Amino acid sequence: MIQTRRYEFLVQNTPQKEWIEKRGILMWLAMFFIELGAGAFVVSSIVGNQLGMLLGWLLCGVLGGGFHLVYLGHPTRFWRMVLSSGWKTSWISRGLAFVTLFLGLGLLHMVLLQWASPVTGLLIAANIFAFLAIIYVGFVMASVNGIPLWNTALLPVLYLVLGVWGGLGLTILTLEATGATTIAVGSVEEWSRIFLVAFIFIVFVYLLTIRYQGATGKTSVRVIVAGKLAPLFWIGVALFGTAFPVGVAIATWVAGLSIPTALLFVLIILELLGDLTLRYCILKAGLYAPLIPSTSYA
Repeated sequence: MIQTRRYEFLVQNTPQKEWIEKRGILMWLAMFFIELGAGAFVVSSIVGNQLGMLLGWLLCGVLGGGFHLVYLGHPTRFWRMVLSSGWKTSWISRGLAFVTLFLGLGLLHMVLLQWASPVTGLLIAANIFAFLAIIYVGFVMASVNGIPLWNTALLPVLYLVLGVWGGLGLTILTLEATGATTIAVGSVEEWSRIFLVAFIFIVFVYLLTIRYQGATGKTSVRVIVAGKLAPLFWIGVALFGTAFPVGVAIATWVAGLSIPTALLFVLIILELLGDLTLRYCILKAGLYAPLIPSTSYA
């Protein structure tokens, strides 16, 4: 029996556990907070929201970067991955470089903004690296050829939408907290609705595409929408993270009303939880395709 199990990976779909079980939970959280923080910084810098920029920087650097370094096991040695030639071939090394440059340039911009004259070119460079920090995780996962659920160009696009959508939500919260004008808040809310629609569309296309990418891709999608992850997906992502915010937005639009501040806060928190839950489902449902494909193991 032991000998049989040793070679199951040759003929059966094998769950990936490195990034979602035990210590791998740290990687899941790192991905979420890095993209959320970078997204919040970019959006807040565009609307001139200093509190949002600071919050985004802290989420990306302290929480996202902190979880990432702890996951690596040797936090004091991460600089070797950034400075070595590994960045030429490794998306993880590139990602660490993107995050490091974003944090450094972003911090310098906020310091100048507070105590001196800001430099436009510096902010543009910080936002470019923040953008790269948002999408790099999608490229890391898409480069894993053995997992069909990840090995698609749609994943970086999905993570870009998630990062910016989350950043829009956090920017709304900070704008409300600082008493920003209704016009400023309304503008960001409008973009948040657009990204909500984009999120729904891309998730649908993503799952539908993977569904037809062989037996292993079909199995991964089935695990998410009809298997052990279905309650998380349909309740956490579809209902609370998507349907509820859409329903409220439509109801208030039809009634010609604005969303109350307290309810707006709840909606944004639910959207962020939906984001986090979807990432969990994608990581947890990642299956390595068998090395010896067989229709009997589809």
